[in-house]
Amino acid sequence: MRTFGSLDRRTPGAGLFSPLNLTACVAWLAAASSLASHAAPAVGSVAWLAGCAALVPFLLALGLRAVLEERAAPDGAIGATLVLQAVLAPVGLWALQDQLQAVLLVLVASQLAALRKPRPAIAMLVLANGALFAWLAQVESAPKAMRDGLAWVAFQLFAAFVMRAAYLAHESRREALRANRELLAARALVVEGARAQERLRLSRELHDVAGHKLTALKLQLALELRTRGVAASDTVAQCLTLADELLGDIRAVVSALRQEDTIDLRSALAALDPAVDSVRVRFDVEPDAVVSDIPKAEALLRCAQEGLTNALRHGRATEILVTLARTGQELVLSVEDNGAGYASPTPPPIGNGLRGLRERMEEFQGDVSLDRRAPRGCILRAVLPEPRIAC
Repeated sequence: MRTFGSLDRRTPGAGLFSPLNLTACVAWLAAASSLASHAAPAVGSVAWLAGCAALVPFLLALGLRAVLEERAAPDGAIGATLVLQAVLAPVGLWALQDQLQAVLLVLVASQLAALRKPRPAIAMLVLANGALFAWLAQVESAPKAMRDGLAWVAFQLFAAFVMRAAYLAHESRREALRANRELLAARALVVEGARAQERLRLSRELHDVAGHKLTALKLQLALELRTRGVAASDTVAQCLTLADELLGDIRAVVSALRQEDTIDLRSALAALDPAVDSVRVRFDVEPDAVVSDIPKAEALLRCAQEGLTNALRHGRATEILVTLARTGQELVLSVEDNGAGYASPTPPPIGNGLRGLRERMEEFQGDVSLDRRAPRGCILRAVLPEPRIAC
């Protein structure tokens, strides 16, 4: 079940049953009704068959675009389906001689927002509109043809701008949720750091104040016993024993607080969970995989964040495993996914994200690497020197 604030990677036009594609199918049915109208060419005629040959592949291309977009296919594959639709729309218009076929061009315009580089599709759409104006000029007077043609172009522009706004809103929401996850992770890190600082303060107060005063009390009681000798009361002896035991207890508490004077990254890493419906993210953090200060914790957190972002955005992964483990005197953070990975046997050129992580880790004599994962996917691994806290 989706939770509030969860992120759906699907764009507004992804999936056969998205609102955009369902309404597009209704518009297509309206255009296809021209095949059965009284003014339609005779069933089985060349014009009627040409209309069918344009409308049916148009619907298939529309559905294929929805599937490709849902699977985050390359821009060229999605653009090819739009170019095909822009070619088929005027074919149906000229074959069926029905102005209602121009609604197909509106559908093409509404899908342009799915492309990062829509220039080829826009160019083909412009040519298709040229065919529309040519047909209108043939069947109508020049003023009416110009009026109707501009009206259809206005519908196309409106559809294109509305869908562009929908896609931008979707992307803005994704960025807002990503920033919110980073904020939650940073807040968890700050809270954990504050707890570590408080433990450190308490350990110092116990050691420097209570410990020193108990030591002084113990010395005074011991002096009293030596001075009074046999005359010393049993009460003084018991007080000396209690002071000695209490000093030992305080030293044990101080040692425990010192031992826990570290930052646990469990909650901070869990806050990075993208909560994507189609992606399963698991976090595995060993109990002793802790760091000693905020800068090191932040470096590991940024590595996990970059790994998750790459697996979702570029790898299109469905399963991601984030682990933080201790190996001797080092902490090893790994983010592995089952995404697309990279085809070449050697890692791709280092991007700004990975370069920034390496620079961050080099401050602590650490390292970051990106490797292939069998049978598919990638593993982002960060190694941070972090000596084990002595007991």
